[in-house]
Amino acid sequence: MKFKIGVEQAIYVVVILARQIDHQPLKSKLLSQILQVSDSYLHKITHQLAVAGIITTAASKTGGLTLARPTTDITLLDVFQAIEGAATFASWNNLRDNVLKLDRQAFNQKYDEVGHQFQQAEDNYKKTLAQVSIAALLGDEAAAYVDWRQITTQE
Repeated sequence: MKFKIGVEQAIYVVVILARQIDHQPLKSKLLSQILQVSDSYLHKITHQLAVAGIITTAASKTGGLTLARPTTDITLLDVFQAIEGAATFASWNNLRDNVLKLDRQAFNQKYDEVGHQFQQAEDNYKKTLAQVSIAALLGDEAAAYVDWRQITTQE
């Protein structure tokens, strides 16, 4: 399975916002400079994070992006689903109907087992992501606060 590059960008947007000193808002353009990615694409990512309730946006001279909830309440699964959506990974087109027409009952049982295995793998994947919060990634968050605005203006 390959997921969108936006998932990685979204994780780091959340990490940057979490580490911002005094949780002051940051502009999307500044985030794109820090990450060295397209501002227009990052804007789409931040919009998806906002729709998912992970970040908030305030359009004003002093506004910008901030976290909508504590990092202990934001998991990797939350970020993943904000970008990729919550739909199941495996989509079945019932091609089985074209493959084996002789012993349909036996084939359907095997097919159901294949579907079950994919669903179990997906459930395990999502369960693993749900167990890791952004706070866990940051460790001692308070000791790592940064003023990203100051760092980028010095470069």
